Amino acid sequence: MVIGLKSICLSNTFINLAELRFTTIIKINISDMKLNAIKLSALLLMSVPAFEATAQRLIHNQYPCAECAVFDNNGTDLRGFISSNKSSLLSAGRKVNEFSNNTWGYVQVKNIQVPSMDKQGNLNYYEAMDVTLALHKTDEGADATWIARETNAQQGPLVYIKTNDEGKLDIENIKYTKVAKELESKKFTLVEYFNDTYNDRDYDVLFGNYIVIKNGTIKDPAGLKAVIDFYDNFLSKFVYVNDPILDGRSFVTFFSANGTRYIGYFNIVNGQLAGHLDEFKVQYESERALLVNNVFKKLNGNVVYIYGEETFGIDKEIVNYSREHGIKIKYKKTTAAKKFNEDK
Repeated sequence: MVIGLKSICLSNTFINLAELRFTTIIKINISDMKLNAIKLSALLLMSVPAFEATAQRLIHNQYPCAECAVFDNNGTDLRGFISSNKSSLLSAGRKVNEFSNNTWGYVQVKNIQVPSMDKQGNLNYYEAMDVTLALHKTDEGADATWIARETNAQQGPLVYIKTNDEGKLDIENIKYTKVAKELESKKFTLVEYFNDTYNDRDYDVLFGNYIVIKNGTIKDPAGLKAVIDFYDNFLSKFVYVNDPILDGRSFVTFFSANGTRYIGYFNIVNGQLAGHLDEFKVQYESERALLVNNVFKKLNGNVVYIYGEETFGIDKEIVNYSREHGIKIKYKKTTAAKKFNEDK
């Protein structure tokens, strides 16, 4: 029997497979492992592709195992994330500070799953909870945090539980509200994610204006500087973002840097810009409509601004999509003097 898994529990041992891509297949010989019907049912419940975890399966227990999230999940925890990423966090974070004159924040994030816990402290490995790990480059060094959602509900109350982790972490573990406070004054926060599973709503709470980007998308410091310069200019086209006149408006951005083409898309959430940046990899005409569909279905505005000097050959597909879905398209160049807030 072949089952796609993210985590399994065999002989009372929790095996976390969160690092495996969703295409990975784990082969389980039922007769050899002698799984009973209850365990097999639990396995089937856990056998969802990693990219679907953004939907977050509701569970019975209210809270996650905090120690598991921080230091007791076989390395797939905050301690493990710090160990593997501290060097890159500090290096990239220093570049972000340098290129932005310390006006941008920089955070690395990763999603993991940990067992939930009942009121008696018993762990439930069958009903794992999604946890967002975050490493933040500060002016002087770095700090770390984690958050989950009660009962794993996508919009449930946020959870952070302090643990006795003294001496266990190389970066101080602080409550997420302190990280959010430190980032309040930043123009943008660049959020680099390290797996394909995440809940955007967590970022809406932690950060002000933010841009989510997959690890490895920006390949060199020059590219990083170009990203910061472009989006500083983009932000200058707003009188301010938290403006009712901008309700119902979204933005798609295009620019090139050092031979790499980028496409970004933004919604306004809680009066802040919430965006994603990807490399523009379309090579064939047949891919253009698919890209436009994938980008525009993530936008919540009925008016969409196309910002940049060119659209890399997909303007026809943008127009076709807008007609089919009743979306109004507006264009704005990077040299435009008129602000988004001043458009009617």
